[in-house]
Amino acid sequence: MTDSKTPTAAVLLIGNELLSGKIRDRNGYALSRMLRRRGIRLVELVVVEDDDHAIAGTLHRLLARTPLIFTSGGVGPTHDDRTIPAIASALDRPLRRHPEMEALLRKYYGDKIGDVALRMADLPEGTSLRAGTTWPILRLDLPHDHPAAAGRDARIYILPGVPELCQAKIDALEAAPDELPNAGGWLLLTVETNIEESVVAPVLQQYTRDFPQLEIGSYPRWERHKNGKLRGVVRVTLEAPVNFSDDVKRAQAQLEAELRDLAAATAQASSSS
Repeated sequence: MTDSKTPTAAVLLIGNELLSGKIRDRNGYALSRMLRRRGIRLVELVVVEDDDHAIAGTLHRLLARTPLIFTSGGVGPTHDDRTIPAIASALDRPLRRHPEMEALLRKYYGDKIGDVALRMADLPEGTSLRAGTTWPILRLDLPHDHPAAAGRDARIYILPGVPELCQAKIDALEAAPDELPNAGGWLLLTVETNIEESVVAPVLQQYTRDFPQLEIGSYPRWERHKNGKLRGVVRVTLEAPVNFSDDVKRAQAQLEAELRDLAAATAQASSSS
């Protein structure tokens, strides 16, 4: 667990195709990687259906946890693209025809523009266009006194669902000066051991108490030894924002030594039995 100064964010993925398995999510992964690079802790990633109530209710819940929200999906012109009206309804912001967005759409579609495409220019009041000229990122800022903002300034970025477009917008956002918080990234160090995970577990439990500022993960896998037999390997990850780098390094060195001693003791007990 990190300290209260670490910026946080949540990701809201929208689309029946994700819930049905027709499409494998790539956008949540891309966002989580970008956030980690910037030292922003992702507190929740959630997938909801193309339903106004589901989108609005989840958005309210996420805003109560963190002031920075990214949505992905449901922003096109078809019947199941419900993100924009759902957000407008959730935040009590009327939909208004955005002149700049309308101009971009007219330039993109040319003579083929129609009422359906133009509906993509109907945005929640107060939406600004960021980091893009063809298909910009929609940004909605909420003042601290907004009923959904939980007493702090909040911001929602509305991204497309098509993975290639979403990735391009994530890259553009990250490259835009002063657009996103930057806490300097995270430091991730690892320790590997052949000791059974059930034996390692009590040790790691103690480390969560000794180093509460760290995120500690345990990931077992099986690999084939040169003698042909399978053996278990436990990979332990130790990570925290860069301002806790000394703690991460100290925990790694201490854990390596402790696991070496534990492995030796286990081997000795096994040989003497």
